[in-house]
Amino acid sequence: MEPRLAALSRALAAAEIISLAFSPPLLMASRAVRTAVRAAERPMVRIDVRRCVWRMRLRAERLRFFAGIGANDTRCLKIIRLPMSIARASAIMIVTLVASRVLGWLRLSVIGAHFGETPELDAFWAAFKIPDAIFGLVVAGALASAFIPVFTSYLAREREDEAWHVASSVMNVVLLLLVGFSVVMWIAAPYVVPTFVAPFHDPKQIALTVDLTRLMLLSPIFMGLSSLTTGILNSYRQFLSSATAPLVYNLVIILFTQFGYPFLGIHAVAIGVVVGALVMWLVQLPELTFRRTRYSFSLDLSHSGVRDVLRLAGPRTLALGAVQIVFFVDTYLAVGMPEGSLTALVYANQLLLLPLGVFSIAISAAVFPTLSHYASLGQVGRMRDTVQQAIRWILFLTLPTAIVMIVLRRPIVNLLFQYGSFGPEARELTQAAFLFYSLGLAGHALVQILARVYFASRDTTTPLALTLISIGANVVLSVTLAPFLGINGLALANSIATLLEAALLFILLASRARLRLVGLGVSTLKQLSASLLMGVAMFGFIRVTNLPFDLFVDPPKLVLALQTILAAAVGGLVYLAAAYLMQIGELQEIVGVVRARLRRGSGPQSPA
Repeated sequence: MEPRLAALSRALAAAEIISLAFSPPLLMASRAVRTAVRAAERPMVRIDVRRCVWRMRLRAERLRFFAGIGANDTRCLKIIRLPMSIARASAIMIVTLVASRVLGWLRLSVIGAHFGETPELDAFWAAFKIPDAIFGLVVAGALASAFIPVFTSYLAREREDEAWHVASSVMNVVLLLLVGFSVVMWIAAPYVVPTFVAPFHDPKQIALTVDLTRLMLLSPIFMGLSSLTTGILNSYRQFLSSATAPLVYNLVIILFTQFGYPFLGIHAVAIGVVVGALVMWLVQLPELTFRRTRYSFSLDLSHSGVRDVLRLAGPRTLALGAVQIVFFVDTYLAVGMPEGSLTALVYANQLLLLPLGVFSIAISAAVFPTLSHYASLGQVGRMRDTVQQAIRWILFLTLPTAIVMIVLRRPIVNLLFQYGSFGPEARELTQAAFLFYSLGLAGHALVQILARVYFASRDTTTPLALTLISIGANVVLSVTLAPFLGINGLALANSIATLLEAALLFILLASRARLRLVGLGVSTLKQLSASLLMGVAMFGFIRVTNLPFDLFVDPPKLVLALQTILAAAVGGLVYLAAAYLMQIGELQEIVGVVRARLRRGSGPQSPA
């Protein structure tokens, strides 16, 4: 390799630049790159120099620059190295997930407006459980706990071809399992649905549930392909297309529901689920192609990497299978309650997933490849710092969000769902269950990140054991509380069990990772205090602004929306003010980043 290229590669490795390409005309456009070229002396990372004729497409993360190469030289330089910053990856995930959650709300709102508290909608949600369980068992366990760490470890050790061989084998195994389970459940649906899932009293409702179940059994196949594609892209630190895929999924369901409802009824929603899952996979294929896909029809079960994936996925699959027991128990109990109870429980749970997906899942998904990378290199100190940063950020975002959900739960449900056939009775059922689900938001958020720390270290046994304890507690509490509290008891049981699981995961991790408990404890107490002050401020604002209105009559939507937005804004300002006075580190980090950006934008540009 030319000395100048070698020096440049060392410089870019030090600057943590992920991917860049040479192609004529070459321009030196980045001050950061110029500085790194002059100053950095880090060890070289792997350089992959290949012949190319303008096939490398211009991408946002690529920088074109002059490096002393002839104008007619078509060599491409690709640096495969350090992970994208967690902040940048999290920002991409959060922005796209916010949009996805907005569309998710619109999806539920459109479905609820057309069907409300009808037996048809209860049948749809019951039918959705079996396809969702197949996807969770076969794909979610392998992807979260096994596939990404193994695939990333091969990339970190510069064995990309072998990584793709493992990925191809795993994808083919997963596809065969998904097809097999779907076929078996299609045959067994008339027996499984009324016995274990939805013991409706109306035979027509049972027949509809079976029909919808069979129709939606295609969706886990496409969802599995989509999730594995997402895992591969995330391992390459590419988050944009994989994060936008759920947008398409929700949009397709909305369109099928809105325009197919007059002709197909509830079947339009089920068809939308299948088509949405298919399109969710297809939209990621162009990005995967840019990664120079090396997919093959291999089924190499004897390869050590494939065996590692299967071995690591086993405990997680058992844990997710046990989690499905909770869903089926809750569904079984809710079906025996008054009509519309299952729909209200589903809508309350989906409301919980809105902030959970925006903050904790986004940060956890973005940090997981980084944790896997550090674990594969044995960099324990960096892993600990990354985990602590993720915990602090998740609590900084989810604690005040939980307070907002508790204080403003009734207007939130009213504004999001109370349209058409979704009336006041459905709203009251949903908001009550939403209150009890909100109590466990912080627990759900912490489980997302803490479990991934174990997975990154290739320890799936510990999370499995703790998940089984949590699930046992959840089932016992659900059966105990449901006769007294109805669906509220089911939501409360879920929150208590999740908080228990988060506590156990953290206690065991604290000693293994040598977490700085004092710093985390002080930070959490400050965040909790600021969140409680925020809740008091919002509650006071609602009480004062409710005086001009008749509390027994719903105000107009516009007035209610204005009141809710202002209450949230007042609470947000109080939270930021309290965080500033308490010197909460996360707020100081935000202020520091903003100031640095402003200085960079207003500062003079050095000449090229």
